[in-house]
Amino acid sequence: MKKYKMFLSAILLFLFSIITAYSQVRIAIFPFQNMDGDLKYNIWSYNLQDSLTKSMGNLEQNGTIYYIVPADSVEIMLADLNLDPNNPQYQTDMWKVAKKLNVKKVVTGNFNIQANRFLLNAYVYDVKLKLPHPQYQARDIFKKEEDLYEAVGIIVEELLPAF
Repeated sequence: MKKYKMFLSAILLFLFSIITAYSQVRIAIFPFQNMDGDLKYNIWSYNLQDSLTKSMGNLEQNGTIYYIVPADSVEIMLADLNLDPNNPQYQTDMWKVAKKLNVKKVVTGNFNIQANRFLLNAYVYDVKLKLPHPQYQARDIFKKEEDLYEAVGIIVEELLPAF
């Protein structure tokens, strides 16, 4: 009888883990593109990615669990495929990484320097369509470099309803 209960518990745990895995929506946050071209700002590509990953955490809305892929996993996959967010071809090649990570949505964006301020744009992409969600975008956020982390909260607030 004890072996039967242990066997039944193992089966139930296995079924629960399968159901949980399929009820998750995986999301990857990719580094932002430095559209300015000044290499001294490249670090912000990854700083913004890390900050968004931490700020969004794992979400649950309307019974769906959203799993944010760790930034390290995204960066390792980008390195494996030799993809650089500052390469113009990055926008088309990032889908290879999204496919390998088995994600349904990608959050990424770009920045440019104008009038000594960062102009930020962030988007939620549907991986299947390879298009940004038309309604949920954080666009035209201007911040001084020392205030750039304030933009993370704005981005999260604008993009969160997409999930």
